[in-house]
Amino acid sequence: MNIRSKIKFSSFLPLIAAVALTAGLLFLYWPILARMVREIARSDDASYGLLLPLVSGYIVYLKWPKIRSYPWRPSWLGLVVIALGLSIFIVGELAAELYTVRFSFTVVLCGLIFLVGGWGLVRLLSFPLILLVLMLPLPELITYKLTLPLQLISSGMATWFLQTLGIPVLRQGNIIDLGVRKMQVVQACSGLRYILSLLALGIIFCYFYQRRWWKAVILLLALVPAAIIANALRVAGMGIYPALLAGFWHGFSGWLIFIFCLGPLVLFNWILNRLWPRVPAVKELAPAESASLLDRHTTALGLYLVGALALVLLALPLVRSISQAPPVPLRQSFDNFPLTIGSWQGRYTWINPAEVDATKSNAHLSAEYNNPSEGSVSLWIAYYESQKKAGGFVHSPKGCFTASGWQIMETGITHITPIFSVNYMLAEQMGNRIVVYYWYLQRGRWLTSEYLNKFYMGYDGLLRRRTDGAIIRLITPAGPDLNQARELLASFARLLVPVLPQFIPD
Repeated sequence: MNIRSKIKFSSFLPLIAAVALTAGLLFLYWPILARMVREIARSDDASYGLLLPLVSGYIVYLKWPKIRSYPWRPSWLGLVVIALGLSIFIVGELAAELYTVRFSFTVVLCGLIFLVGGWGLVRLLSFPLILLVLMLPLPELITYKLTLPLQLISSGMATWFLQTLGIPVLRQGNIIDLGVRKMQVVQACSGLRYILSLLALGIIFCYFYQRRWWKAVILLLALVPAAIIANALRVAGMGIYPALLAGFWHGFSGWLIFIFCLGPLVLFNWILNRLWPRVPAVKELAPAESASLLDRHTTALGLYLVGALALVLLALPLVRSISQAPPVPLRQSFDNFPLTIGSWQGRYTWINPAEVDATKSNAHLSAEYNNPSEGSVSLWIAYYESQKKAGGFVHSPKGCFTASGWQIMETGITHITPIFSVNYMLAEQMGNRIVVYYWYLQRGRWLTSEYLNKFYMGYDGLLRRRTDGAIIRLITPAGPDLNQARELLASFARLLVPVLPQFIPD
């Protein structure tokens, strides 16, 4: 190869490496990113996320002259950050956690920026990267933890507003009884969607109009109670005007919340700046005063991109193989599950195909056990040979009960023996109350925490190459004596302790 050919090749090396690197990352992340966009587009809670990449791109456009003139200092430490992002991808796959896998993409993107431009370029583009993180829908575990308290807060405040106006109203949990009709503050009306979207908009507002961090923190903290109060007023309005419950006025009242909150945000920002004036901005160097290293070191930049490409190509088969744990079948079929347990006599019950399709379990058991002297218990077991993030994984029944119209009155953890504990839940629907006990049996571990369940999925997936597991759920009517119903479930759960290992692998 002559000198002219070498020069020509070196000038095209960064472009070739960048195209190949982009193709490799898209091959790895395309299914995840495509699913996320579809999920955000269908979600009323997270649809605002589709705007954040556009805002991020606009900010990059505004910063482009400074980016071009910035003294790029490529760093091989970027490969470490990229490797960290790919490791997070593997852990997220094994733990069947969508948020973690999606977050890994922003880590890899940050590593690429670090690789080609150094830490200074990462700082320059930090806010657009933060916006991409804010785009990610929250994990379901966190969403469920936040939704129920917000439902109760919204229903309580809405009841107080109605009583203040002289309207007789009674609240039971998240149900508001107006006498002539009842109104339930469902998950969609908890106000979480407004808090998340307003916080995202508030962060963008502070970036453009408030750069002092302590003022920005005050403004963002003020948005949370403002969103809760606005949502409670909206719920109270539904109690007064039933037309707000659905249709155009329902959606329009949602938009009014943004006006209610963003207007005072602008006013509060103006007051803060009047009381504590802005610090004069430091004059930035003009493009001519800071020589760019981007154009003068294209060959070196190409070598860094080739290094990233080599890492991604090596990681692709490794990520695919490690993140897919092999299936572990039951020790024996649930068809052999005993229908006589102690003094309890059982029978298999019909399973709704929609429920099985929703759980995506590999094996399941639904049975009804009766004891004439004590009562009845419904047993449900779903077993997964290998848990995957595409819906086939153990998850909390709270979301399923809420989606089915049950109102969760109480939750907690109770001990059935000094060693074993279970999750407890009291639910009500149209006057019917049930007591629910459930727990997770994961590769020999008896767990009640969804967070520990996710942690051990990633841990066992990496070290033991296993992500199999099961959820066991018991239900009995609450009856007039709640403690009696709980003891009934506890006694039946104790009988299951020696039976379950005969079917579910340790």
